[in-house]
Amino acid sequence: MPPTATPRAIMFADVSGSSSLYKLMGNEGAKARVDATLVSMTRITEEHRGVLVKTIGDEIMVYFADASQAGQAAQVMQRTLSDPKGLLPVRIGMAYGDTLLENGDIFGETVNDAAYLTHIARAGQILITQGFYDVCCMDLQFDCHEFDRISLKGEATKRVIYRLGWENETNTNYATKVMSIDGVTSSGLNQALTLVYGDHQHRLTPELTPFVLGRDPSRSDLHVQHGLASREHCQILFRRGKYVLIDHSTNGTYVTNQHQQEIYLRREEVPLQGEGTISIGQPLAGADDNVIRFFHPVT
Repeated sequence: MPPTATPRAIMFADVSGSSSLYKLMGNEGAKARVDATLVSMTRITEEHRGVLVKTIGDEIMVYFADASQAGQAAQVMQRTLSDPKGLLPVRIGMAYGDTLLENGDIFGETVNDAAYLTHIARAGQILITQGFYDVCCMDLQFDCHEFDRISLKGEATKRVIYRLGWENETNTNYATKVMSIDGVTSSGLNQALTLVYGDHQHRLTPELTPFVLGRDPSRSDLHVQHGLASREHCQILFRRGKYVLIDHSTNGTYVTNQHQQEIYLRREEVPLQGEGTISIGQPLAGADDNVIRFFHPVT
């Protein structure tokens, strides 16, 4: 009898940086740390009623009947592995939808989506699909923010994916809650943001975000021709009525908001307020012409 499609939450959790660890510590030392990390992740999975499907090298594949339990398990994993206990950082991808369970293994598009998100996540990140976000509890939704819009493997259309935060154990920081573009647009606020780079000017509206700045013209909305720029250096999102810059780069981003000192970001984010500058990979003072200026039009 063929297996019946059943909705489940799928998690892949991949140990980050293990290849370089083997070179630094040797086989025995590195394997001991990787094994300890896998044991810790498996224990947390079981404590949250998850089922370990299999271990694939330095990665575990897990399923949960409940998306909220999966999200809470992922948060606990990141908090546990961020402590200096000899464990290693991980990157996590999760999706929710119909799956097929057969002979102890699990199959389906949901599995493929979770695996794909794990590959694009960075160490310390938890990425989830829209479907996962829609069914998880409100406390977890408050910990989410829109991360990107991508074409998942095998799809032509772009879908929203979210980053699930884990740094705060309480869920009182409502400033990070995702707000839909339609809901914010109806507020009547002036939402345009203008970017000026050289002779080029871009007028952003909420529906045009995420807006990517980077060195790779095939993957960026604003092509930054600079040696210090990463292929997808940073992106601008519209969240809770504000434009927010999120850095994903190697060399970082320097942002100056109106009447404020320059801020250095590396894998961090900051709202773009009033008018100011975005300097890619180096401080504004040494950036020459490689500066993006931003401003909200006066109404």
